[in-house]
Amino acid sequence: MVIIQSATGPLDTASLGFTLMHEHIMVRWPPMYVAYPELFERSRRMAQAVDRLKEAMAAGVKTMVDLTPIDLGRDPLFIAEASRRSGMQVIVPTGLYYQRPFYFLGRPDEDMTALFVRDITTGIGETGVRANVIKCATEPSMDAINERVLRNSARAHRATGVPICTHTFPANRTGLDQQRVFKEEGCDLGRIVIGHSDDSDDITYLEQIIQNGSYCGMDRIGIQRPRTDDQRADMVAALVAKGYASRITLSHDASCHIDFFPEGFAEERMPDWHHRHISLDIIPKLLQRGVSQADVDQMTIHNPRRIFEMNEPY
Repeated sequence: MVIIQSATGPLDTASLGFTLMHEHIMVRWPPMYVAYPELFERSRRMAQAVDRLKEAMAAGVKTMVDLTPIDLGRDPLFIAEASRRSGMQVIVPTGLYYQRPFYFLGRPDEDMTALFVRDITTGIGETGVRANVIKCATEPSMDAINERVLRNSARAHRATGVPICTHTFPANRTGLDQQRVFKEEGCDLGRIVIGHSDDSDDITYLEQIIQNGSYCGMDRIGIQRPRTDDQRADMVAALVAKGYASRITLSHDASCHIDFFPEGFAEERMPDWHHRHISLDIIPKLLQRGVSQADVDQMTIHNPRRIFEMNEPY
């Protein structure tokens, strides 16, 4: 038994169940709502989130890892309320996205590391909600500022033991850049999920990520570009056939609400980009491709549990 932190308090890893490792409850651009708070209809967005989380639970999902970083509108109280009202177990993140983090540009690295550690060990601000995963990102390539964020993420990871889950740009093989930095910081790459790996059509790149020790996050399922669902399923099946089921996680990178698009745009243009798609549509595709139910369980239940059970500093 390992106890970790969720949006609503301590959570036994034995109860994680079917876990989506890279999702979002709500993504939004914070400056707009500082200047124009009336744009955010909280009650409507909460009802929407609760409904979509309940739908995901009805499809078999028990736990969701929310990877919304600080600078994409992470709202721990919103996440906690949505979790309580829906019954979905949600793990909350700390960390930063790939844009320049202006607040930290003139501050020492220690300030960034300390903020991440405080989110994990004490709580996020005055919310009482504790993070239990670190999100960091690299796109389209790593620059000096992005490398600072990765190194401070690595230091917070080692100080707390919580896993790192990343956003990458596979066309530039940035997962390998991330692994290099994490290794230089003394990280156990087996505690790290290199995200958006399924955007790649290069199996040798993905094998290198796995052979270096990390998990491949096949976590853009339902987004039909740059790879279709069938191409993503083909790649997962090919990796499983090579014996890598123990180093793969599955997810969608979907959000109950995202303000990057006009109302209804995502639902119309990306109808499969939702939190039920893997359960309802992709698992049958994998089974048709020769992936066993045991391998599906490995990727969706056992791997997430193992990732969160390595929850000690080192």
